[in-house]
Amino acid sequence: MRRNLPPLNSVKAFEAAARQLSFTAAAEELCVTQSAISKQIKQLELYIGEQLFERTPNQLILTDKGSRYLAVISVAMDSIDQATAELKRSDKSRESLRLDMLPSLSSIWLIPRLQQFEHCYPELNVELISGEGIPDFVASEADLAIRCFKQDSAPAKADLLLPERLLLVASAELIKRKPIRQIEDLTQHKLLAQTTRPAMWQTFFQQLNLNPELCDPGIAAQHFFMSLQSVKEGLGIALIPDFLVQSELETGQLVAPLGLSMVSSFGYYLSAPEHKRHQLKVRQFSQWLVDNLARSQIIDRG
Repeated sequence: MRRNLPPLNSVKAFEAAARQLSFTAAAEELCVTQSAISKQIKQLELYIGEQLFERTPNQLILTDKGSRYLAVISVAMDSIDQATAELKRSDKSRESLRLDMLPSLSSIWLIPRLQQFEHCYPELNVELISGEGIPDFVASEADLAIRCFKQDSAPAKADLLLPERLLLVASAELIKRKPIRQIEDLTQHKLLAQTTRPAMWQTFFQQLNLNPELCDPGIAAQHFFMSLQSVKEGLGIALIPDFLVQSELETGQLVAPLGLSMVSSFGYYLSAPEHKRHQLKVRQFSQWLVDNLARSQIIDRG
């Protein structure tokens, strides 16, 4: 007997949106755009011939029929989810995705988001290794690599993910004790240096017409994840890529004094071995990475 089923992608979109009462949250969960969720739900409503949501400017509300439909399909989708998980547990042949990444990018940014990626692509098993400089895909056997290069000297076959914007950050506790109300107040703080960027503070202070020698030097670290931890501990102020501090700024653990930032000459680049560039798993991670980095960029905190 032929089943009279609605479009299953539309059902998935409805269930996620109805469960969270948010098109935006549903889009993030299903790794699609908000407009795609809206389109799928509209398609489902047309198929059923009933309105499932009441849409207001500030709130998404289920209609009575939408609530009843959610209750039924949730049970069905839970059953599908459970059956799929049981099959996956019996088949351990998940495909490996080996990523060669900068230590700071993987530890600060990627690892907290890996669960979301695995939810979107459960058939992939991520392996993380760290590296710097031009990737050696023969030695690392990596499928993808992410590096930071000066934009005027990046390898020809590396794709720019995003230019680097360095944001001045400090711990909220430090700023309570020693407020930064004007640019001159920066000289009252220790500068946390980056050994791989010896001219970083000099360039930053030149833009502000200040002499960095008026400031006390703080500890110097090789990696941004080290500088970030030092900032959290109140050891000084630092310049850190904006997408690496989004979470701490949102929770209030860190602040961005005066909204000061600087676009550096560096950028973050994605590359893959030529024979792997068009593999499905490589394209899937690349697109997921681009979408999520875009969400992580801080547009303006001035």
